[in-house]
Amino acid sequence: MSWDIYIQDLPDVPSINDVPATHRPQPIGERSYIIAKIKEAVPFAEEQDRDWLFIRQPGYDISLQLHIEGVDTVRYVVAHVHGGDQSAVCVAAIVRTLGLRAHDTETGELFDGSSLDESL
Repeated sequence: MSWDIYIQDLPDVPSINDVPATHRPQPIGERSYIIAKIKEAVPFAEEQDRDWLFIRQPGYDISLQLHIEGVDTVRYVVAHVHGGDQSAVCVAAIVRTLGLRAHDTETGELFDGSSLDESL
C-alpha cells in the first residue's frame, strides 16, 4: 500500500480542519537547503535527479519529490511512502528536522509522528 505525506508551510493548528481557508502556504526553502536538511535527518537518502530523493533500505521505502518553482525554490515536498515498517518514523524525522508541518493523505490529518519511536 502506498500513501503520501505533504510536507509544507502549514499553520500551528491542532487539525487540518482548522487551517484557515485564507491560508496560502509559502515556499519552504531553497533546494540546496532542503536537501541538506533531509540528508541531516536521513543520511542514506539518495538524490536521483534535480527533484527526487529515494530512501530505500530494509524497513524504508520512500520517494521524496521536491516541488520546485522558479529556479531553486521548493514550494513543498511530497513523501511517497511505498512500504517499509520504519518509513513513517523516517518521514517524521524529516518533518521535525525541517521544522515544518505535514498533511497525511491517508488519514486526512496533520502528520508529525509524535507517537512513533523516533530512532532511525
